[in-house]
Amino acid sequence: MERRPPGLESPSTAIVTFRDTAYGSLFFNETAIRRADNRIKKRFKAVTGNGDIDLPAQQGYCFVFNHYGRANESDNVSHVYRAKISKAFIDGRSTIELFEESFVPTDELTSSNVPDVCVAGIRNVSKVTIDFGSDDGEAFDWHISFVPK
Repeated sequence: MERRPPGLESPSTAIVTFRDTAYGSLFFNETAIRRADNRIKKRFKAVTGNGDIDLPAQQGYCFVFNHYGRANESDNVSHVYRAKISKAFIDGRSTIELFEESFVPTDELTSSNVPDVCVAGIRNVSKVTIDFGSDDGEAFDWHISFVPK
């Protein structure tokens, strides 16, 4: 998958066209601030490349991967995706949160096993960096950072 400079695609991508992107594409869900929202509120913008991205002011930030239509995948093969979330605080402290969960590539748009990650606890955070990866190859390798507003 060819990546462009970092940023967000515009306009928002509806769930119907979500599967028209490359497997492993990363999306920001601009209507979700927590994981429960990410499963029901679906207003996605594609992340266009690795690096710093500009996100709107929110209480939390959620991201989701395109896990539809992986070529040559046998049914019900589970994969692991990971996120390392680094937060720098305005007082100079920093934290690292590690996230890992499994998913099954699918062609079913109503799949509830969506590979997603949400970032909360952003009060007094000056910068968030997320390193994504998966045991399913380079499609899920993303590195993004943003300044919470």
